[in-house]
Amino acid sequence: MNHLNAEQSQAFSIFEVTGQSLCVIIGVTGNIFVILYNVRWNTDKNTSSYFLISLAVSDLVVCWISLPLYIVMVTQLLIGVTKLSVPCKLIYSLWYATISTSVVNLMMLTIDRYICIALPLKYPHIVTQRKVSIALASAWITGFLSFIMIFFNTKSSNIPFICYPSKIVVSICTILFFLLPLGVMIVFNVKIVQISQNQGRKIAAQASSIETSESTATDDLNSRKNFTRQLKLFKTIRIVFGYFLLCITPLPVIVFIKFVICNGGCISLYVLRVAILVAATNSVTNAFIYGIRDKDYRRSFKLLFARCCNSSG
Repeated sequence: MNHLNAEQSQAFSIFEVTGQSLCVIIGVTGNIFVILYNVRWNTDKNTSSYFLISLAVSDLVVCWISLPLYIVMVTQLLIGVTKLSVPCKLIYSLWYATISTSVVNLMMLTIDRYICIALPLKYPHIVTQRKVSIALASAWITGFLSFIMIFFNTKSSNIPFICYPSKIVVSICTILFFLLPLGVMIVFNVKIVQISQNQGRKIAAQASSIETSESTATDDLNSRKNFTRQLKLFKTIRIVFGYFLLCITPLPVIVFIKFVICNGGCISLYVLRVAILVAATNSVTNAFIYGIRDKDYRRSFKLLFARCCNSSG
């Protein structure tokens, strides 16, 4: 029975390393392209672009730092190394830091879209470059604080993947850096949906009303086009948020239940490792979501891919 369990554990670890390695390769490539696109090729650059760049950098940290360290730890277990070179608490700290940074970035992005759609005329005066810089700095400071709090309040153990974080610190980080921003995002997403529905009805009513003067009709057309463009961007962000919610939420919830409520028990270690693997896929998918939703992004990607093929050929 022990031999069978060891084989199952080894098979799971091989599957885990393979999945995480694919996430590293695809995630690094995709997120670098998202950053390049928004920095160099995006002709319709706005404040949302800066938040998208920050979100891509956060995903890049996951794919370039967190996942490789995790792969090293699992690989050492596979080859029978008893003394692991990667501390368990470093893995947990990095995951909490990147999750906190991503969720605050998404919260700022959602608030930005709400102001743009709800107050389009006041938007340039409300959302200034200085305020955007402060918001971006706040997101990364949040991640840094989360890392420091978890790392210096966690005790490592001789059992792989098992650490003993402070219950108080895990509770504070989960509530303050995850659940609270998540609640804010949900509220503002609901508000934006309500506004877009009301605005859609107004546009439909205007289209079926009596013809106005040429100048007024032109203004209405420009207003509709702008609203449609902003709404499409919001829908893309909403898909990113939905997938983030689906992939990321299980990990902090499982960590909270396992180490705070159950004191290390009641949830299998395999469940925790699967939650980490699922969370890793979130850092890979955003580039594909942009590609599906944005024609300019797809065109830029094809051009870059063609250049790479020509230079290698």
